[in-house]
Amino acid sequence: MDLTPPTFLLQAQVLASRIPETHIKMPEIKSKIRILMSGYNGEKTLKYYLEQIPDHKYHIFHGLRLPIGNTFFQIDFLLLSQKLILILDAKNHSGILQFDKNQLIHEFAGHREVYENPIAQVNRHKISLRFLFEKYKIPQAPIENLVTVCKPSTEIHISPGYKEAEHKVIKAYNLLAKVDELEGRDNEKKINQKTLNQIIKLLLELHTPQKIDILNYFQIGEDELIHGVQCPRCLYIPMDYNRARWICPKCLLFSKDAFLNGVNDYFFLIKSSFTNSEIRTFLLMPSSRTTTANLPKLNLPYTGTKRDRIYHQPHPFP
Repeated sequence: MDLTPPTFLLQAQVLASRIPETHIKMPEIKSKIRILMSGYNGEKTLKYYLEQIPDHKYHIFHGLRLPIGNTFFQIDFLLLSQKLILILDAKNHSGILQFDKNQLIHEFAGHREVYENPIAQVNRHKISLRFLFEKYKIPQAPIENLVTVCKPSTEIHISPGYKEAEHKVIKAYNLLAKVDELEGRDNEKKINQKTLNQIIKLLLELHTPQKIDILNYFQIGEDELIHGVQCPRCLYIPMDYNRARWICPKCLLFSKDAFLNGVNDYFFLIKSSFTNSEIRTFLLMPSSRTTTANLPKLNLPYTGTKRDRIYHQPHPFP
């Protein structure tokens, strides 16, 4: 089970490195990075426990983004076997979480915030997954869902009488025991192997990774970005180019391939293809000839020839 940082997080981190620290949008970008990083850390915690489940028992999917009507729904983790389909939502908050039927209240360091009850979210995901199976004529099977609180130190408070939360909200370290409990309710296999294979094939075909136009999201113009090659050691931008090498004027690092990360930055921030002129402008390459000489190092797919050549983002990316 591979677990990589969400593309949105990587895009936001790159954007933060390519605007001035004093930029008016910097606090908003850093706040988004903290939120995305917290979610990713929670998913890493959950992955640790999921890896303790024997490989042969479940097919485990991470970050499935599936179409429903004119939109999409995204599932943190989906466990799939002949006995059980289980949707998991990871929460990585610190402090105190108060689960009420109509809301989630988070208290930490003197601050209090109100969110949508995540149980309502995983219930929607369950309904959406059922609708998806109906649409593609997949025989129905029971679907369970859980909200997993990933930090052991987080206090969980559940409103009196809120039985659904008592059953569906667990600490991540109790996940294996909960899975064992759900399995043990009925030893009968609910899904035959043919249907299981159908579901796996369908999920892989329908999964649609999210593509964020990061500059539009934060309302930042391309002309506001800091152009140039970034020093891989001290992160200064731009490095100087002299005699087929990039030189950092701040820490004096020499590099022949420092521009490689800059190409990835372009894909994250601008678009999924570029011409010689476009990448030369973005990285402040000294000439068209220098750019042409360095581009083969990328081994990128391309279309067109010579001056009309367009280089394309590799797949998968990142």
